[in-house]
Amino acid sequence: MESNEEISVWAESLITPNSDQNSKVEGVRILTFNFFMRPPLIRNNASDYKEARLEYFIQNILSNYDIICLQEMFQFGSSRRNRLLEAAFKKGFKFSWTSPAKSILSGSIDGGLVLLSKFPLHEREITVYPIGCYSDRFSDKGALYAKIAITNNDCIHLFTTHTQASYSSAPPPNEESVIIRHQQLALLRKFIDKCLDAAGRKPEELVLLVGDLNANGRPQLDPLNPAIVQEDSAEYKCMTRILRGEGIEASLANPKLIDLEELCYVAPTVINIRDIARERYGQHPVTFGDVYVDDKGYIHPRETVLTSTKDWKTTASLDYVLIIDEKDDELTVSKRTVEVDVQKTKIEEFFISTETSNHPFTQLSDHYGVSTVLKVKDGKLTPYTV
Repeated sequence: MESNEEISVWAESLITPNSDQNSKVEGVRILTFNFFMRPPLIRNNASDYKEARLEYFIQNILSNYDIICLQEMFQFGSSRRNRLLEAAFKKGFKFSWTSPAKSILSGSIDGGLVLLSKFPLHEREITVYPIGCYSDRFSDKGALYAKIAITNNDCIHLFTTHTQASYSSAPPPNEESVIIRHQQLALLRKFIDKCLDAAGRKPEELVLLVGDLNANGRPQLDPLNPAIVQEDSAEYKCMTRILRGEGIEASLANPKLIDLEELCYVAPTVINIRDIARERYGQHPVTFGDVYVDDKGYIHPRETVLTSTKDWKTTASLDYVLIIDEKDDELTVSKRTVEVDVQKTKIEEFFISTETSNHPFTQLSDHYGVSTVLKVKDGKLTPYTV
């Protein structure tokens, strides 16, 4: 695979195996998180408190995980991404992979993707989606891929992405942002096929897709009755069809906006998709615009410092951990050594208590994170140190 020299890969030539190489792997902790760390001068309300939130993340959150995928961790216009990478390196994340940096004269900003790993990255690749709409037209959104050596003999294939946003919780299927997002998902499926083929992925090797896919999985109900939602939204069904490789009906597309042939792409092989957070909670958990109900039955937004007022109480499920193309035949299952522990999958709210701290923000982002743990069968840890 080709490497992009502009993309950060930290000090691999300096890294040697740790002497404690025979310690057991009890679990590899993975986090995906839209960090809401946008370029300078951009804010929703009075302030996004970017510096304070970054410092809190570095000091209190970073060490809790082994692999971290961030969205909206932009390099453009500040040193924040570089400072995060340097701090992560000191805390054991010896490998990283990021969206390419952009100059002020390029006409766009970077894609905001960051992948941090305590385990070696054996293959790396990146794709950038075509131009988006609304404010997304100024960002090079795309996807990162890494083949990660979890043990001495076993690897996983990890993809992380951030797709086109919509600015309503239930946009119609022919709305411009939805069509562009679907096109990006079709391109993502092609990218997944290309990377796995080039890496020589074995059927028993785990493939994960994580990130802010911006497709709200929760059907919109009466806001006065935020009950358990066990169904799938129409767009979620379209998203999973595209990722499986089935394409979507041309009737759902707007030919004035996009090439129908590309949007309705049908992959050579239809694969299965497992939504781990949905399995864990029995519904699509809220990851954006959450609410609480007071003693009198009134509904309030849970976070108001960072979240735009128009997004309050949207109760959307936008952030995902998906298992891609998991083979379930007896031979493949017998060879599998790395699996997701569904019961340890968790929505990470990252609320900050204002009673015990002086921070002016109450949450680390306008999104929740999603974490999970990989179980390793008879694995030997592959830690690295400088």
